[in-house]
Amino acid sequence: MNNPLSKRLKPADHLSVIHKSMMINEPLLLQDAVLQTDLSFNITGWNPVAELLHGQPGALNKYLFDLVKVEFINSDLEQMKTSLRESSYWSGEVNFHRFDGQEFQFGCTASYIINENEQPVSILFVCHNLTEEKDREVQLAEAEKKYETLLNTLPDGVVMLNADGRVAACNKKGAELLGLDEHDYLGQQVASKVWQAIKEDGSDFPETEFPAVVSLQTGFPQRNVKMGVRKPNGMLVWLSVNSQALIRPGEFEPYACVVSYSDITEATQTGKELQRSNERFFHAGRITSDAIWDLDLNTNEIYRSEAFYALSGFKHEAVQSNLNWYFENIHPEDRDRVRQNITDAIKDRMTFWQDEYRFRCADGSYKYLLDKGVFLYRQGKPSRVIGAIQDLTERKRLEARLLYEEIQKQKQVNQASIAAQERERNNISKELHDNVNQILMSAKLFMDTAIRQPEQATELLEKAMEYQVLALHEIRKLSKSLSNSLVETVGLEESIQDIVYNMQKLRLVEVEFEFSGSIEEELSNDQKLMLFRIIQEGTTNIIKYAEANNVSIILLRLDNEIYLQIKDDGKGFDNTVKERKGIGLLNMTSRADAFSGKLDIHSEPGKGTTLELRFPVQA
Repeated sequence: MNNPLSKRLKPADHLSVIHKSMMINEPLLLQDAVLQTDLSFNITGWNPVAELLHGQPGALNKYLFDLVKVEFINSDLEQMKTSLRESSYWSGEVNFHRFDGQEFQFGCTASYIINENEQPVSILFVCHNLTEEKDREVQLAEAEKKYETLLNTLPDGVVMLNADGRVAACNKKGAELLGLDEHDYLGQQVASKVWQAIKEDGSDFPETEFPAVVSLQTGFPQRNVKMGVRKPNGMLVWLSVNSQALIRPGEFEPYACVVSYSDITEATQTGKELQRSNERFFHAGRITSDAIWDLDLNTNEIYRSEAFYALSGFKHEAVQSNLNWYFENIHPEDRDRVRQNITDAIKDRMTFWQDEYRFRCADGSYKYLLDKGVFLYRQGKPSRVIGAIQDLTERKRLEARLLYEEIQKQKQVNQASIAAQERERNNISKELHDNVNQILMSAKLFMDTAIRQPEQATELLEKAMEYQVLALHEIRKLSKSLSNSLVETVGLEESIQDIVYNMQKLRLVEVEFEFSGSIEEELSNDQKLMLFRIIQEGTTNIIKYAEANNVSIILLRLDNEIYLQIKDDGKGFDNTVKERKGIGLLNMTSRADAFSGKLDIHSEPGKGTTLELRFPVQA
């Protein structure tokens, strides 16, 4: 029998043992109800506490469970009997219902009392009143529930640390801010490298400087310490941390520490972004050639970057920080328009405004300026305008010069076109007069002679017919050279072949012709005509001036470009001298320019001439 309440007692001593034990041997029982029954649960004795709790006399020899109304908790009478038979001991909890309606909860033990023959002779019950303890437990549970609810509704993280710096308790927000589960957070060392804490400058946060560590070591509170902590998912969160050491009265060493922290990530990022924005604004104003300005519409004061002073030539002391001074220096012809445009932009609640105007600089000269501004609104009203001024003076000068050059170039093109037309007319006239007209006159002479000499009429008429056919051939050749539809009808390659044929058969010049057939389908009709005219012009110049024996014409595709080369072994010329009569070259150049092409001619006296043309396929 291991139960300390099991005793070796004589049957006659049962009741007296109870009273003696209460008074002398077991002080614990002074607050416990103790009673004794026989093996059939008939009461043979009890102590004053039991009698007081029962509240009625006449308990001896009565059946315990008739006298005392109990309700077993997580057990029953049969389980108690079984436990006593098997182990001579039982323990459990019961609810006791007193006659006057009061209820009590007891923690009870039942033990056999053994005689000298090792036989059970009675049962000893000891009942400890748990009512007040249970009430306190309920109250404590309710208090803990309220405390937990309060902590978990706080917007800040709250953590309780033991004296060794380990997390003893935390609210949900505290774990959430660090990206942890509450159970994973408990037991963690607060100054652990697992947090990957950093300072504002990005350096590691020393463990010895953790607010909780400082409070535990010194007892002093720490307030608004800024820490960056990287969560397990890699996200960086910025915290404002406070810590307070807990010290018992009369002691000097903290036994715990309370830490609270709030998420200031958004505020930190906003502050950093504002700082970076201000830095960007400042440095942009220093390095850009544009003059940055910032106008406060409430005070009418304006900030100007250093670029404005460099642009305008004004000294700082000469510039007034208001719009009136600025408008006074805008050209009188532009001033009212600019002022009205700004007024309209504000009235129409626009977010962007820009204008061009002339501005009088410190030296009295005017510069063309492009001014742009963005309106900022507060509570629906425009409060600021931030803008930039760009100097367009040089661009305007270049545009004017370019326009002049374009006009001059267009005049040259028009003159070249007119000259080309006149030359074509002259060529037609010359061909008709010197060639076709002579052939037709010869045919007429043969026919006149045939009339006068009938005996030779047949031979003379045949000769006249030959000259008429020759005249038709010359007219057809002249028509081909002037027709735009020739290339569209027979194709670029065949049109060039016709030029090659005429050079070889009629001009006795050897010609090599290389042509990439794939480009025929890639070129537009206008591009084909341009190539044909340049080849026509180039070969005509060779026949007229080069005195060449051999000519090569190459037309193919190189990557995304079309490449044309016309090369001869003629007498060449000095390519560095600008000749006035360069109508043919100007005509070819203008044709190439129309398709974004580049025309180059390389020549030296005695070394022949090479013409090269490149232009993009898609131009």
